[in-house]
Amino acid sequence: MELDSLKDIWKELDEDDLRPGGNEEILSMLHKRSRSPVAKMKRNLYWEMGGLVVCYSLAIWYYIFSWQGRYWEVALLLFLIGAFALFYYLRKRKLLNEMQCVACEVRSNLRRQLSTLEKYVNFYFVSTILLTPAAYFAAGLIVFFKTPENSHAKPLDFFGGASDVAIQISEQLPNQRFFITFVVLGVMISIGAYFLVRWAIDRMYGQHIQKLKELVRQMEEVE
Repeated sequence: MELDSLKDIWKELDEDDLRPGGNEEILSMLHKRSRSPVAKMKRNLYWEMGGLVVCYSLAIWYYIFSWQGRYWEVALLLFLIGAFALFYYLRKRKLLNEMQCVACEVRSNLRRQLSTLEKYVNFYFVSTILLTPAAYFAAGLIVFFKTPENSHAKPLDFFGGASDVAIQISEQLPNQRFFITFVVLGVMISIGAYFLVRWAIDRMYGQHIQKLKELVRQMEEVE
């Protein structure tokens, strides 16, 4: 095991080696191990970024051009969510790049950056779980009220407050057959998103974060 090798190196060091700058070999080995999980997370992040740009670009194009701009609000909603996600990805990429810094002192920086990375991942999980149903229902309402067959429906007055909007929706949707299906499907998507996102985060980031935590623990044990 690499940890056993690290301990052997530590035992073989004499007093001169224990002076500042004498444990470069240990730090070098530990740093090489730390870069592997970070590199995998960066690769996963690039796949996410690429998928987001492609999927959101196609969806925005569809809602703008396939319907002669009728549902431009949905395109704008997707653009805002995509821009928010892209900003988040760029910030996380910057952090992962810093975690691969060769010149940085390994242990203290890794511990601090690992804590920040966990916060990023937790924020990503919570925001995705909240945005998924919110975007689904918002887009559904926009499409419903702007569809020609429902042109008799009065536009929602969002400035009247949440209670007034809820009353308007309840007055205009009860007789629509798709309403129950729409709500049930939204609930299913929200529940599915929760488990899917949790699984994806664990696969792409969670397991690698755990490896880095173990690495920090080994660093403290070796020193």
